[in-house]
Amino acid sequence: MTCEQIDSQHWTLSFPEAEAVFIINILARLARNYQEDLSEMPPALRAYWQGTLTVGEAANKEEMRESQEVLSEARAELRSDRLALVENWIREFEIAEKRDPWEVDVSNEERDEFISMLNDRRLLLAFEAGITEQDMTVDPGEISQEARRHAVLEIDILGHFILVMLGPQIHRP
Repeated sequence: MTCEQIDSQHWTLSFPEAEAVFIINILARLARNYQEDLSEMPPALRAYWQGTLTVGEAANKEEMRESQEVLSEARAELRSDRLALVENWIREFEIAEKRDPWEVDVSNEERDEFISMLNDRRLLLAFEAGITEQDMTVDPGEISQEARRHAVLEIDILGHFILVMLGPQIHRP
């Protein structure tokens, strides 16, 4: 994958065909997750999507409850917006005449959302598979459970994609 800045507001993401298929599969999984009813999710995933406020500025329990509702609504809207972006990318991939490499031109905002969506997948996968930070430091070949090994590898690969997209920002002269 490459990430090249076209101008101050636009980027081109380029994926070799194998990476493009991988990303499309990731986006399809995210689409299912973004559509999933929160009440059907395990508590850790539900908490991730609803967000949790800690004691802060709220003077009373009623203010805290209202603030929590606002946060939950904002997170639901975020899931809806990301679902629309996922569906658009999948549709673009399906109609693309050239898939090796598959190139996607995006705005700064779309690039940032894509980075966030890849991070969503990483966090959701970690919750689902019970992956910890310590698991991420272990050689994947030493992980006996195949599902956990695949989860660690996917999290690592998605982290690499995120770094590639952030690289031009991080390494500016």
